[in-house]
Amino acid sequence: MHVLSVRAKLMLFYLLVTLAGLLIFGLMSFGALQYALLQGKKTHLQGREDRLISLLKENRAKGVTEPLSEQLRNYALVTHEGNLFHIHNLDGSLLFPSERSGQDWRLPSEDDCSRSVFSSITLDKQPVLVMCHMILLDGNMVRLHIGGSLEEEAYILRTYRNALFLLMPALLFLSSMSGYFLSRHALKPVDRMTRTALGIGISNLSKRLPVPAAKDEIQHLAVAWNQLLARLEAAVSRLSQFSADASHDLRTSITVMLATAQLSLNRHRSEEEYRDSLGKIATECRTASTLLDALLSLAQSDNFVHEVAFKRINLCELVIGGCRRVEDLAESSGIHLDWHLPVDAVYIEGDELLLQRLLGILLDNAIRYTPESGEIRAEVSLATNNALVTVRDTGVGMSEDVRLHVFNRFYQADLRERKSMAGNGLGLSIGRWIADAHGAELTVESTPLQGSVFQIKFPIGTKTSSPEPTFFMK
Repeated sequence: MHVLSVRAKLMLFYLLVTLAGLLIFGLMSFGALQYALLQGKKTHLQGREDRLISLLKENRAKGVTEPLSEQLRNYALVTHEGNLFHIHNLDGSLLFPSERSGQDWRLPSEDDCSRSVFSSITLDKQPVLVMCHMILLDGNMVRLHIGGSLEEEAYILRTYRNALFLLMPALLFLSSMSGYFLSRHALKPVDRMTRTALGIGISNLSKRLPVPAAKDEIQHLAVAWNQLLARLEAAVSRLSQFSADASHDLRTSITVMLATAQLSLNRHRSEEEYRDSLGKIATECRTASTLLDALLSLAQSDNFVHEVAFKRINLCELVIGGCRRVEDLAESSGIHLDWHLPVDAVYIEGDELLLQRLLGILLDNAIRYTPESGEIRAEVSLATNNALVTVRDTGVGMSEDVRLHVFNRFYQADLRERKSMAGNGLGLSIGRWIADAHGAELTVESTPLQGSVFQIKFPIGTKTSSPEPTFFMK
């Protein structure tokens, strides 16, 4: 059944439910009709008994001198189904009719007929319902047997049963067709959504699926897909913008390097001019290398399982090493770089390579947006159950809107006029990923034209490491 379509499954389910309903209705209605017919026949037999007793009482009151057997014979002659009328003494001997007919009633003699007892027998191959009741007749207790043919009731039941057998296939066919058209009508919104979805490609992500007016599961599905398309459209838009910016930056760096090299080759220059040209080429190489490294980190952080090997790390040594790594770059930019450490060493559990990468991103970001003669300060401190690493700068700062989006992947504020070297929108998002992998919190506070303060809050006091390498899925 799992290979059937949803429409076929709905139709089959509707057919099975209808079949079960028809079977239950047929059985219950047939049983109810049979019960009603038998109750009617029993009432009819009790009425015949009452009429017999009333007739005998009236004859006795009128002083009729005919023998009892003659009165009973007259009653049997004028009564419907008078031949189905027997009276037995308590010893089982036949009182009326005086002679046995060819019919064999085969009545159980041991029945207690103090109250009306009904039993079914077959006479002349026809079903008969017989009532047995003990009555007082001429001062003697006798057992009265009155029978009534069930042929008419059996005919009614057969007719009703045949009608059910004829109607059920027709009703099942109608129900299956109704189920098919109902499921087809119910799945029309899904068909429209499918056709629309097939027409949506990378070039028209702004198109949305039609949302049905009915507030049901299909509407919820359409809304969820439209929200997914909106997120995809935004991501593709940011990716396209970043690709354009990255292409521009790489093309600019290559163009500058090519032009500088060609000019140096075209004419003789002094050693100082050659060194200046090589310095420009080295600077452009570093810019392109930083961008490519960011792209590689982005691909790794999104598409693979990174093995994070936690171990005990001295935060003070980590900060000193990170600052010494970029102090030449800060000095060449005319920026004063300093660090402040507590008297006692501060230890955390983490991956040393990733934490070096995180600290390098923050320091590189500070150098990138701090003007000449500015200051950058790296600090290590302790708070309640936390170790803090803070990077302060006196750079261009950022507005509140930029601060709220600065950790978003591919986000790039318009800071080209403030610093000649533009970013690529990846560094801080990678830094946030590294912090999350360590259970740390990376935050930023900033004031335009006054500087920024980036802070990493590491949890301490609880063991986050494991004897075996830990794997984080991004």
